[in-house]
Amino acid sequence: MGSTQVMHIGPYRLLNVVYTGQTSRTWQAYDDRNRRYVGLKTLFQSASRDRSQVQMLKWEYAVGSKLKNERIIDIFDFGWYNKTPYIAMEWFAAPNIKQYVHKGYENYCVALPTMIPQMAEAIAVLHEAGWIHRDIKPDNFLYSEEHGVKLIDFALCKPVKPSPLAKLLKMKSTPQGTASYMSPEQIRGLPLDGRADIYSLGCAYFEILSGRPAFTGSSMNELLQKHVSGAIPSVRARNKEVTEEFAALLAQMLAKNAKDRPKSARDIVRALRSIKVFSRPPKQGDRVG
Repeated sequence: MGSTQVMHIGPYRLLNVVYTGQTSRTWQAYDDRNRRYVGLKTLFQSASRDRSQVQMLKWEYAVGSKLKNERIIDIFDFGWYNKTPYIAMEWFAAPNIKQYVHKGYENYCVALPTMIPQMAEAIAVLHEAGWIHRDIKPDNFLYSEEHGVKLIDFALCKPVKPSPLAKLLKMKSTPQGTASYMSPEQIRGLPLDGRADIYSLGCAYFEILSGRPAFTGSSMNELLQKHVSGAIPSVRARNKEVTEEFAALLAQMLAKNAKDRPKSARDIVRALRSIKVFSRPPKQGDRVG
C-alpha cells in the first residue's frame, strides 16, 4: 500500500500501525461489517508484486484459518484491495514476548510461570492439527496478563504430511526460519518434524529465562555452527532460580539430535505439570546474570 491517505482496505477501516516488518505492515483496524476491531496485515507495494510473498500470505491464511484455539491467533479473512493483499485476524492488544525481553527480565519475570506452559500448549495444538511452525521464537508469541499467550505467524508452517495445497502454492523446501532459534536439522536442510519446533522453543525458553539468546556468534556462519555442534549452555549459570529439573528438560529440548529431544510438545506440557520451573516464584525486580 503506497499512500497514507488510504483509510480503508476493503471493509476494514485503518486506525493505527502496530508493527512494521520487512515486507508487511500490521494495523489495528475496524471491521465495519461486523463491528469489531481486527488486526490487518498488508504487504508493501514491492512485496505485493512478489509472487512468493503473496503466496506466503495466502499460506498464512490457509493454515491459520483452520486453527481454532485460545492459544493461537484466529485468522479469518484473506483478500485484495487495490492490488494490496491482506489477511484479517482477531485483534489481540498485546506485545510479543521479544518486546518483553527487551524491557528487561525484572519487568516480565512474574509472568514466566504462565508464559512457559502456555507457549508449549500453543505448539502442541499446532502439531496436533498437523503443522510444523518452523519459526518458533519469542517474537511469534503475543502475551497479555489478562488473556495469556497467543501463537502467531504461520507463513513458514509446513504440514507434517505432504499437502496438495503446499504443492499448489509451491512452498519452499530450502532452510527457512530465524537463525538464533533454528534447529540443527533445519540448518542442514534435512526433513523436519515437530521436534524442530521443540528445539526452537528451547532456544526461546533459554532467552526469556536468561535475558539473552542460547547461542550467539560474530558471524552468521559461527552462529549456525554453534547450533549444529556447540555445547548446550546452562540456563542455571544465568538464572539460579531455575530448578535442576527444568534445566534438565531444557537441555533435552536443545539436544543436537532430534531423537534425544522430547518426542512431542504435548510431552513438554505434561512434564510442566509435574515439575517446577522455579525454586521460588519470581518477583518483580528479580535480575539474571
